[in-house]
Amino acid sequence: MTSLTDDSFAFEYQPIEGVERLERYRPGGYHPIRVGDMLNDRYQVIHKLGHGAYSTIWLSRDTQRAAYVAVKVGTADSSPHESDVLRSLTDDCPTVARGRSMIPKILDHFEIRGPNGRHKCYVTAPAQSSVSAAIFSRHFQLETARVLAAQLALAVACIHAQGYVHADLHLGNILIRLSSSFDQLSVDQFYAKFGEPYTEPITRLDGQPLPPGVPTHGTMPVWLGKRANEIPPEEAHLLLSDFGESFSPSNDSSPGHQRRGEDCHTPLPVAPPEAYFEPTTPLSYSADIWSLACAMWSIFGMRSLFDATLATQDYMVSQQIDILGPLPPTWWEVWEARHGYFERLGVPKKDRFIYLSLEQSFELHVQASRRRDKMPYFGDEEKRDILDMLRRMLVFKPEDRASVEDVLGSEWMVKWGVPAVEEFCPQIQGRT
Repeated sequence: MTSLTDDSFAFEYQPIEGVERLERYRPGGYHPIRVGDMLNDRYQVIHKLGHGAYSTIWLSRDTQRAAYVAVKVGTADSSPHESDVLRSLTDDCPTVARGRSMIPKILDHFEIRGPNGRHKCYVTAPAQSSVSAAIFSRHFQLETARVLAAQLALAVACIHAQGYVHADLHLGNILIRLSSSFDQLSVDQFYAKFGEPYTEPITRLDGQPLPPGVPTHGTMPVWLGKRANEIPPEEAHLLLSDFGESFSPSNDSSPGHQRRGEDCHTPLPVAPPEAYFEPTTPLSYSADIWSLACAMWSIFGMRSLFDATLATQDYMVSQQIDILGPLPPTWWEVWEARHGYFERLGVPKKDRFIYLSLEQSFELHVQASRRRDKMPYFGDEEKRDILDMLRRMLVFKPEDRASVEDVLGSEWMVKWGVPAVEEFCPQIQGRT
C-alpha cells in the first residue's frame, strides 16, 4: 500500500508547534484521539507522549492492571512491521539474555476502526523521555553515562544475536524508563504533578469547517523526564525504541528484509558511511556499530560527534575524514566532491573549517565541557579505553569494523561499562 509521508501534500491547517502534521488526519492517516477516550474498552487516554510520521503515542491507564502504559496507534496506511519485529525479538530471545529487558515487550495489541480507516495499535511500558531530550544542555553524571552506554551496547548485542539490525540508532530512539513507583499515582495525582493536557484548536487555513476524521484540538506531548544531570545511575534503565527500520540481513522470510545502502534512513550524523559509498550493497550488522559509536559519544559528552548543522552528505564525509582520518582509497577515488574539501588524500583545503581529530574532540567537547560545567570527567585510563573502543567501531570499511561481540569484550565495557550496570541496575543482568 502506498503511504503518504508528512511532506507529500501542502499545508491545509494552521500548524501547532509540537503537534503531528495535521494534514495526516485523512483517510489512510492518523486516527483522531482525545484525552479521556477509552481504547479497546480497557485503556483510558490520560495524556499524549509523542508522535511519528506513522503513529501517535498516548499515555493511558490500563483499567485492568491499574498501571500506566504507552499505546501506539498507527496510521491506517502503516505496516505492522515494527510490532512483528518486536514480537520476534522478545519471543525468541532467552529470558535471561543480557539486553533483553531493554527491548520493549508488547503487552497487548488490538485494532481500532475509525473515520480514517483501520489502525493497528500495540501497548508497551511507557518511558519518561528520550536520551536526546534529557541531554539538552546538560551532562549525565559519569556513573549514569556508563550505565546508559553499556546498556545500549547490550541491547544492540541482543538484537544482533536474534538476527536483526536496528538500522535507526540515535538518541531520539533511546528512551529512559519510568520508575516502578509511577504506577502508584492516581490520575488526579498524575495531573497534579505533571499538569493537565494542553490543547489548541485546529483550524483550516481557508476558514472552512473541519472535515470528518480531523480532531477539534491538537494535544501537546507531556514531559515526564528529568534533565540528564538529575538522573541517578540507579534510575538509568534504558529502553530501545522504534524498530520500524529494522531488518534481518540473513533471512528474507523474517518480518524484516535485506536493506541496501541507498535505502538507509538513519539520520545523516549517525548514518554509516557505506550507505553513501556502497549504495547498492546490502547493509549488515556493522551499520549499527557505527551508529552505536556515535550514540555512545553523545551519551559521554552531550553533543554529536559529527556536526549536522546545514550539513550535506559530502560535507559530512569531509568531517568524518577530519575526525577519523583518510577514506579507504577505493572510496576516495569515487568521491567526486573530494576536490572541494581536500588538496589531496588527507590534506584539507586551508580555506575551510577543519574539525579536530577524535582524540582532540574528546578532550575539548567531552572532557573540557564537563570541567566547564563543573561535572566529573573521565580519568586518563578510562579515556584511553573509551577512545580505543570508539576507534574500532568507527572504521570506515564495514568489514573491518568491530562487531558487537568485540564491543562487549572491549576494555571499556569490561572494566567500566558492565560493572556499572551490575552495580546500579543488577535486575537487568542475565547471562547470554
